[in-house]
Amino acid sequence: MKPSKFWEFFDTQAAPLLAHREKTFRQIFTYLDSLNGPVRIVETGCARLKGNWAGDGQSTVLFDQYINLRDSESTCITVDINEISVRACRELVSQRTKVIQQDSVQFLSNLVKEYTANNQTISFLYLDSFDLDMNYWQPSAIHHLKELTIAIRALNSDSLVVVDDCPATADFILNENNTVNFITRPRVGGKGRLVAEFADAVGANCLFAQYQAGWTNLV
Repeated sequence: MKPSKFWEFFDTQAAPLLAHREKTFRQIFTYLDSLNGPVRIVETGCARLKGNWAGDGQSTVLFDQYINLRDSESTCITVDINEISVRACRELVSQRTKVIQQDSVQFLSNLVKEYTANNQTISFLYLDSFDLDMNYWQPSAIHHLKELTIAIRALNSDSLVVVDDCPATADFILNENNTVNFITRPRVGGKGRLVAEFADAVGANCLFAQYQAGWTNLV
């Protein structure tokens, strides 16, 4: 299923502004097009500033446009703990996208219970709820791993999981002359570092690993 009106919007209005996220968002929506029937999108961390395409990616705006232009049954739910961000996001999207103010881990726990009780699964899980400090990446990465471990009960092998803000990292040695010797290959860093390690351990399929990283077959 390929909603032509969405792609017209994406190609003309969104893609030119998305900077380093343009290619991976294109891969995300191309993958969603390959899924049959309605899709269920669940996002942690909502869009919070109008027009901030290059900075935050305007993910919720994109997801809202996608479900509205795909069909009448697809859904999008986004959760953010920040009241100001939630209020701002509600002004950016249609009523078909539910914008919830709550801790994301608590929210996902309740949502998963609801989904499993109704034999529903998450088609696309987008994790972006904890701001990244590149000098101290651990709290953000741990939080997003928590989100995944909660949500995984509502995933299937076709479910797409994407983490934002995943610049590549590698272990290196700085020599006396200030040259760098890398001692490991570049790997997913930032918010997705621990999710990537989990994905590797369970043999998930990595669709892309750039500034955003995405996997299927996590279960």
